[in-house]
Amino acid sequence: MAMTIFSFIGVEMWSSSAWLGYSLLAGMIVALALSSQRWLLLYLFGGMVYWLAVEMIQNILVGRPMLSALSEWHRYVIAMGISWLPLAGWVLYRALRYEDVSHAVSRQRELEAARYVEHTPVYDDDYKPRFH
Repeated sequence: MAMTIFSFIGVEMWSSSAWLGYSLLAGMIVALALSSQRWLLLYLFGGMVYWLAVEMIQNILVGRPMLSALSEWHRYVIAMGISWLPLAGWVLYRALRYEDVSHAVSRQRELEAARYVEHTPVYDDDYKPRFH
């Protein structure tokens, strides 16, 4: 029955070690899905989606006449570099945004510090003196 279900991937040609390996892999994925560490599957599937995106970029590069002369390895390196551009843009955006936030926070602290008169003790809002 398994031969007819999986006939489109050539299962009849698999050796016993291939059957053992793939069944162990499937069993481990099922065990991981049923465990409390199932969030690790997100990393697994995220890596698969990322590599699929790199493959798609690399296949697009094959169609370009200028880049088709490059070796496959070089096209993969270029595809991975292109795939890192959104990450670099996000990091740059966060760095510039953090710079703006840090200036705003430092200005706020300077304004709060200017409110206090010199030699005046600074207490928290919930301060209760021990002696009255």
